[in-house]
Amino acid sequence: MSREIGREASGGPRTKRRLLTLAKLVVTALLVAFLLSRISLGEALGLLADARIAPLLGALALFTLSVVAGAWQWGRFLAGMGVPLAPRKLLELYWVGLFFNNFMPGNVGGDVVKVLDLSREARDPVASATATLADRITGLSGLAFLALLASARLWPRAPLRPLAEPVMWGSAIFLLLGLLFLFDPLLRAGRKLVEKLGVLPVEGFRARILDQLRLLRRQRGLLLRLFAFSLLVQGLRVSVHYLLGLSLLGDQCPSLLDFFLVIPPLAFALTLPVTVGGIGLREGLALPLFMPLGVHGEGAVAVEFLAYLVMLAVSLVGGLLFLLRRSRRRSPGTADRS
Repeated sequence: MSREIGREASGGPRTKRRLLTLAKLVVTALLVAFLLSRISLGEALGLLADARIAPLLGALALFTLSVVAGAWQWGRFLAGMGVPLAPRKLLELYWVGLFFNNFMPGNVGGDVVKVLDLSREARDPVASATATLADRITGLSGLAFLALLASARLWPRAPLRPLAEPVMWGSAIFLLLGLLFLFDPLLRAGRKLVEKLGVLPVEGFRARILDQLRLLRRQRGLLLRLFAFSLLVQGLRVSVHYLLGLSLLGDQCPSLLDFFLVIPPLAFALTLPVTVGGIGLREGLALPLFMPLGVHGEGAVAVEFLAYLVMLAVSLVGGLLFLLRRSRRRSPGTADRS
């Protein structure tokens, strides 16, 4: 079964993977070039150099806390699928997945790495993949719900309406589509449709994940509790951007509520694997999204680039854990006691 996951995760032959990585590099370079044509690089770097230390350290601490909370949420989904993990092992796998999400230029994401790690330990790969998918859906749904509340609250402010209105509609549509995760008849109808179109095979790893999702959705109490917890996790991550705004913009920083209009669209866009680490896409989208909040181009780019650096810094812990694990495996007579 783990070999089947490896084949599906690899995205085809090695040549195809290299071409996809090359395409990402090209798109990243084009977006960065476009971005540099729209802002003053010197001014943006000046903002970064003058960053206030206290809110920056607060952002690092808050993002680290959100990683621990996110690992706990993922662990509850795994336990619900019959894949319990010790807290230490859970946090290690989650952090390693975060590292690969941020540092791998290819098309193998951190979620796939986590499932592969579990399958190597003789865990059920279908259940592990289902729990990971459910965790991702729940997180995005929580983010969309927070964006919907913020846009409804800020829509009466005329300067913010051009941003609040599309965010409100987009969040509402995503949450409605999320009903597929809760109502079995809709999921069955959707599966039959994609099978007829040839998008989803009748059998196979992905089809079995959908079957497992139907079983997981019977645990309504668990799903509701984890959805509520995801609001906390996503709230922490949006607050990281707010603290970085304070670090760079000071009194000119928009309010925390304003950031709930900007960060959800960015987060949804970054789920698209079109650039390396989201570089260029994140900062390019920040330009129009921050504009209604009164933040000029250099400020918007600096805030989101600093957010990327904070994320990289915290995810390096996962890289260290990965190297230590490999070292333990290579050492003769050393067993993984976690």
